[in-house]
Amino acid sequence: MRETARRGSQQNGMVLIALLWILVALSLLALNLSSTVRTEVSVAAASSDAEKAYFFARGGIEAAIHRLVYPEKDPDKQKRMFRYRDGMNHFWINSREDYCHVAVQDEAGKIDLNFASEVMLDRLLQNVGVSEVQSSDLAEAIVKWRQPDTASKSEARKQEAEKSAFKQRPFSSVEELLLIRGMNREILYGSVRKDDTGKVTVHRGLADFVTVYAAKIQINLNYAEPEVVAAVPGIGMDLAQEIVTARMEEGIPSGSQLAQRVVGWMPGEALPLITTEPSNVYSLLATAFTKDSRARRSIRAVVKLDQAFKWGHDKLVWYDEYWPSDRILAWTDVSRLPEGPSLEIRKN
Repeated sequence: MRETARRGSQQNGMVLIALLWILVALSLLALNLSSTVRTEVSVAAASSDAEKAYFFARGGIEAAIHRLVYPEKDPDKQKRMFRYRDGMNHFWINSREDYCHVAVQDEAGKIDLNFASEVMLDRLLQNVGVSEVQSSDLAEAIVKWRQPDTASKSEARKQEAEKSAFKQRPFSSVEELLLIRGMNREILYGSVRKDDTGKVTVHRGLADFVTVYAAKIQINLNYAEPEVVAAVPGIGMDLAQEIVTARMEEGIPSGSQLAQRVVGWMPGEALPLITTEPSNVYSLLATAFTKDSRARRSIRAVVKLDQAFKWGHDKLVWYDEYWPSDRILAWTDVSRLPEGPSLEIRKN
């Protein structure tokens, strides 16, 4: 009897231990399932926030375009709606929880690939970190690419040129630069580099400083970044930084005002290449986000304003995905939301 009772007790103990292990396994499965569900919920929420931000950014660009095509009758109110700071105009649109910042920049603040001289292109390439030898070759190749081949007179050479996918012609997009011999994605779009100390730095690419839409050789100093200003013959980086500092709080209305704000003299060779007059082609970069969410979406559009078009404008290019520079991202902060008139959406 005692032996039987002892065996029964041992069996019960083994069953209890097995049951405990099963409970532990079920608990681990439950925890894993709970973690998976939480992850899926977080991913879904982030995806939802990103999708919401995308459409809010689209709305921000459309609202900004509308306000540019049909400006306020009061010029001061229009100026406050498109505040000028740090080489761009800032337009905000917001609701209770959603915010969108639109950076409005004149395309004439960049160097037009179809109009710039070889010297300006060479200087710009060096300003973005390209070696002197490589920049000279690339600048020459860019100028040759956009010039039609008028030397070929024989019918055979003309037919050969027509069949070629790389025949010479004006640039239709900035991305077309990748077809130039010697150009690569690192030069065009920039790169992230780490030095010997482990410090990571972002090197911006040529695409941030060139355009094909300005259709002029003159650079608008109110919207040009230092690398572009310093590419103008006769202007070095020191003077370029001084010009950028002079226009930090408000734009420079005229050349005479520039002379008053900038210490020193403006080289005569630079005068035909600079202006403070706005063009009618603008780049709008909208970044939208929801309060208390890390999701951000940025969209860029290049728009030409002209009342000859049906809606008073023409969208020349549209990027559904765009990564703005740190200089622009710094303005996507709720604390920088202006106290004056911005476009506010009120929900009933």
